[in-house]
Amino acid sequence: MTQVSQFAQYLLKLDPKLNQARLTLYNFLKHVMEPTLPLTPGVIQAFYARVLQFDQWQNDSETLSNTVRADLKGFLHQHLLESEETAWAYLRHPDTLQLVYLKVFQDLEDLVETEHAPRLKSGDKLKLVPLSPTQVLALLLSPSGNLEAKVYPNMAIVWGPKLRLVAPVTQLHYSAEMELVPHVKQILEGSLLTTHCFHVDHEGVHGLITRGACFQKFETFIRAKMTETQDLFYSLKKIERHFIDPQSDPYYQEMVSRLERANRMLNSPSPDNLEMAERALNKGRLCLKNVFPNDRLLTLLVTHLDYGISQVRSQGPTTHASSPQ
Repeated sequence: MTQVSQFAQYLLKLDPKLNQARLTLYNFLKHVMEPTLPLTPGVIQAFYARVLQFDQWQNDSETLSNTVRADLKGFLHQHLLESEETAWAYLRHPDTLQLVYLKVFQDLEDLVETEHAPRLKSGDKLKLVPLSPTQVLALLLSPSGNLEAKVYPNMAIVWGPKLRLVAPVTQLHYSAEMELVPHVKQILEGSLLTTHCFHVDHEGVHGLITRGACFQKFETFIRAKMTETQDLFYSLKKIERHFIDPQSDPYYQEMVSRLERANRMLNSPSPDNLEMAERALNKGRLCLKNVFPNDRLLTLLVTHLDYGISQVRSQGPTTHASSPQ
């Protein structure tokens, strides 16, 4: 069976930059999908289930459909086996699909439960967490302890007499130890219409960020430290706080230690100590805003440090020598 990468190479020869619909499909196959996956109708259906979440392709579904139809026809003419023809006959393109918005949040939750019913029968447990009025987090815990976290928007596709979920904007895989599974592609929605496509290993984080309705490559990272990826890191922590205890999070522990140390520094308010305390305060504020909002301990430490720095500043220039840390 042909692979996703082979179809991507075929599209590349057609110069996808000349056609935005083709470029969008190429970028999705290249950046979002696993290149070694078999090319099946499900891959193209997954592409539609993701790309139709963007206004651009909702409004121009005909161009998208015509382009993908033509490109698939040319590729499958060369590679399709006779035994595979029946499966491709059932592929539905966007100009034959209707996208609906689920205005009642309970309908979204019910649809998520219905689509994951087969996994629940096999022993998985499902927990739904509302993230906003338009998104729900689905947590699927397997009997082995592995966890899959998916975020679905309040959209669905009409499929005959039924509704189908659109593709999740986030799909993360965790081990029983609540660590990201190494070498497995992770998909994470970022800010400003970005998507993080990455994997982790012992060397760090590898992957890229796509932006916009065409999945254009925006940024690449290789062997990066998770805490240095900023938007990826903050977006990840916003999801993880719903199922990982902050007390067991190394970043949380490090932040608490940093703020406690900064508060102690104010007992010897030298210029160097005051500068380090202010840096810790800024990091603490960012952490409280972007990673652990409303956390009581962090709020207490940040508030206390902010007050302490203000008190030292009000007493005028500091002249004490720096105390060793």
